[in-house]
Amino acid sequence: MSHYYPIYVEMQNKPVLVVGGGMVAWRKVKTLLEHGAVVRIVSPELHPELLKLVDDVRCLWKKKEYSADDLQDEVLVFSCTEIEEVNSAVARNARESFRLINVVDDPEKCTFIVPSLLERGDLSIAVSTGGSSPIVARQIRTELEEHYGEAYKDYLTLLRSWRKDVKAQLTAEQKETFWNQVTDGEVFELIKDGRLDEAKGVMQKCFQSLLG
Repeated sequence: MSHYYPIYVEMQNKPVLVVGGGMVAWRKVKTLLEHGAVVRIVSPELHPELLKLVDDVRCLWKKKEYSADDLQDEVLVFSCTEIEEVNSAVARNARESFRLINVVDDPEKCTFIVPSLLERGDLSIAVSTGGSSPIVARQIRTELEEHYGEAYKDYLTLLRSWRKDVKAQLTAEQKETFWNQVTDGEVFELIKDGRLDEAKGVMQKCFQSLLG
């Protein structure tokens, strides 16, 4: 069993430090920004694609070599350099200050790892091999992508849109009946066929029938 504890972290406005300025750092920073983090990059140089993300508001760049005092109040730290001495120093400093650290392609230095992620709107499936083989994790994610298509985005958005009314107007028994009925496959198949309005109608009809 992997010693990593699986967890999803709400990153909105959370500070993150990324050490390194290449394409690996770019991928990390891009994903972090998409999830609402505030990212500070420390690197003497930046790849042009990474530089495009710097806006001095949510993505900041400190043009310098890494040093221990670059660690501030970050909740997560990523070291994305190809220099062993730098990665080791970042990992050591992060551990000493009880920061969660990820060193790319070096699980022995990590206190957390990043899974291969499949997202379809509210659906998020994380695949991890505990750091033993990121390539295998990506292969499994690719297989999952074939099964969990874009229809899940509209499907889960539609289900979410009913949560407030169901919670406010139905009894506990009625709630269970409603959710069982609208997730039995009919609504999803309609959405897969591009018949979203009909799917909405099925949910409306189900809801009204339970109101009596």
